[in-house]
Amino acid sequence: MAKRAKIKKVYSRRARTGIAAAPTNNFNHFNDYLRLEVDKKELTQVIKDYIRKNLKKADAQLALKAPEWAFTALPYLSATIAWKNLGNPFPSHWKGEEVIKKRIAEILEKGRKKAEVKEEEPSDIPKRTIADIVKERTSDFIAGIEEKIDAFPEVTGLSVYDELKKIDAPNNTAKGVYEFYLPQLKEMQELITKKPEDLVEAYRHMTAKEKKAYMKFLEDIVTDAERYMASKKAQRKTRTPKVKTADKQVARLTYLKESKEHKLVSINPTNVVGANRIYLFNVKSRLITELVCRLAQGFEVSGTTIKGIDEDVSRNIRLRKPEEFLPLALKKTPNQINKEWGKLTTKSGKANGRINKDTIILRALDR
Repeated sequence: MAKRAKIKKVYSRRARTGIAAAPTNNFNHFNDYLRLEVDKKELTQVIKDYIRKNLKKADAQLALKAPEWAFTALPYLSATIAWKNLGNPFPSHWKGEEVIKKRIAEILEKGRKKAEVKEEEPSDIPKRTIADIVKERTSDFIAGIEEKIDAFPEVTGLSVYDELKKIDAPNNTAKGVYEFYLPQLKEMQELITKKPEDLVEAYRHMTAKEKKAYMKFLEDIVTDAERYMASKKAQRKTRTPKVKTADKQVARLTYLKESKEHKLVSINPTNVVGANRIYLFNVKSRLITELVCRLAQGFEVSGTTIKGIDEDVSRNIRLRKPEEFLPLALKKTPNQINKEWGKLTTKSGKANGRINKDTIILRALDR
């Protein structure tokens, strides 16, 4: 029986995808293909690989810390680097080397700024924090906007403000959207007003009308993010400052506890806190001081100063005969003290709220 001839298997070549499938006979076609057909992750990788290969190690580490949008927002930079990697010459109108140098420098600067504010990460494996979760949700939200942008100019009726409101997004999400699209908006504004060669070429696929429409589209996104942040700020509850206890307020207060010469003892200084009127006596200068409070909650104490005095009615006066006036100040009503005060022959002066080691705290009243 004759042997059956073996059938030779024919293996089909796998179809190329991604950058490998891009047309290489024309830079403009190559650039358009990468922008429209190639996944952003692959385009981002082109830039990152170039940074690792061509920058000094320290600079490369800094540049790679740049936020992800610094890479994804530059498809034409990916195309320029990929075209150079193929060994193809750039067309006369496209200054490829300058584009690469300029944009890589910008990425490096963004990475440097991010590194300056980044906190040191703990050595142990960290748990997911609220900040991590917000960051992740912000990325998902931006990804949703990017899908709409990919469909531009067909997309209509996008309101980032309404979308943020629907999910009651935190302020940081709106801030992330703002920071992601503001550089792109500035780039479009530069394209329309200054028309630099690299941007003119990068957006060659758009008509003048489409460029203006796209700029307006980005303006709406940025403005909506700003409006949402403003609304969140308006809704934020004002934090009521914690009131320190009387003990804590007077902890550093310097005063004279007792004067044997004048046979006086200071009251507990905590009684000053919340009082509306206090009487002080400086044993060295023989000044008696009446402090009247202007605050509804009464006096507060900070260090060695009494806060909240009404400077218009608070006063002091030098006593020629302290032994005659002080007993009155210790037991009479404010009206009676005021009457006796008027009989003194020395001149009254304006009082401040400072207390020192020579000051006796005579009385604290709530009226």
